[in-house]
Amino acid sequence: MSLNNAQTDFDVAIVGAGPVGLAFAGWLAAQWGDRAQRIAIFDAKPLDATLGDPRVLALSDATRLRLSSLGFPVNATPIHHIHVSEQGRFGQVRMKADDMGLRALGWTVRYGELVACLSEALAHRGVQIFRPANVRFAHRSRHQSLEILELDDGTEYTVGLRVDAEGGLYGEAGERDHVVDYGQWALVSEVTATVEPGLLDQHNTLAFERFTREGPLALLPISSNQQNYSLVWCAPKTEVDRRMALPDHAFFDELRAQFGRRVVVHSTAARKMFPLGMNWCERLVQGRRVAIGNAAQILHPVAGQGLNLGLRDAAQLVRSVSPAIVADEALLIGALTDFERARSVDRNAVVRLTDLMVKGFSNQNALLGAGRQMALNLMEFTPPLRKQFAELMLFGLAA
Repeated sequence: MSLNNAQTDFDVAIVGAGPVGLAFAGWLAAQWGDRAQRIAIFDAKPLDATLGDPRVLALSDATRLRLSSLGFPVNATPIHHIHVSEQGRFGQVRMKADDMGLRALGWTVRYGELVACLSEALAHRGVQIFRPANVRFAHRSRHQSLEILELDDGTEYTVGLRVDAEGGLYGEAGERDHVVDYGQWALVSEVTATVEPGLLDQHNTLAFERFTREGPLALLPISSNQQNYSLVWCAPKTEVDRRMALPDHAFFDELRAQFGRRVVVHSTAARKMFPLGMNWCERLVQGRRVAIGNAAQILHPVAGQGLNLGLRDAAQLVRSVSPAIVADEALLIGALTDFERARSVDRNAVVRLTDLMVKGFSNQNALLGAGRQMALNLMEFTPPLRKQFAELMLFGLAA
């Protein structure tokens, strides 16, 4: 069945105007040219609420390059070095951008600033954005097998392809094929700290990934002055609840105990907490509906791969669809099936690696502890192995 404009309101409707949904819309609009006005985005939140979101995102340098065609926040902070270690053991590894021939291993940016940058890029490309516009129901039309979106106010839109790009946090995404509850929560904040001078390298920023008995602990630079960091501290809920209630001086002491002499924390902003886990959909495609980003998988933040993986989903989907393909149901189903197959290797690899890192490091088994120390030391003293691991984190796996 082939469609024409009279049968649909839009060729493509994207549900969710987070970074993945916005990036997909921007890349697709660039490819579709004048047809970009047939692309729409629906998001339940008003733009002002999203722009004020202070969450800090960690993006790989490969992601920065992908987003550069749309725009990237000018005040994003580069991560030049990453120091990985385990509490109470000598195993450690340090990855450097110079060793990879890269400007940076990754970047930190505030969620609201990235959304603002991507939204501005879309404003000049003809994409229609509906905010606030909550999609209350979605169903297939009876006669033409099209997607129909119904908003809270009863307005309906008929579309040729629905792209789900909004998944929320772990525990908010509804039913998934696979769910893993790690029994951990994340305490997040922003801190000022002094780093042991011997770990600093001139003007190169340094991020920390510290594995503790309770879960991973990360400090990500959010300025280039080596003093301001985003803190993500994972532990069982009882411990997170207790630390949320600690006075600042006691909170700083506990952080110092986790890092030893490497880091001394001096001040902290408000602390927040949220549950951690991993869930993902086995199938990304249902008829004229496809899931990408957090709508397809939500990961534990241990390796910082959730958004990077979602943007690779979006980039692949852009390569898979065109106006002619969306207009023909048979062509579209074939293209979406190929898309799902193309994404399976990368998705499975990152999901399994993330799961292995959480389970492998968040326990006190002596044999596993010795294995972890050996693995970190082997990576530290074997540059090709270290580079291979870094490349997986930066670029994912091609189909």
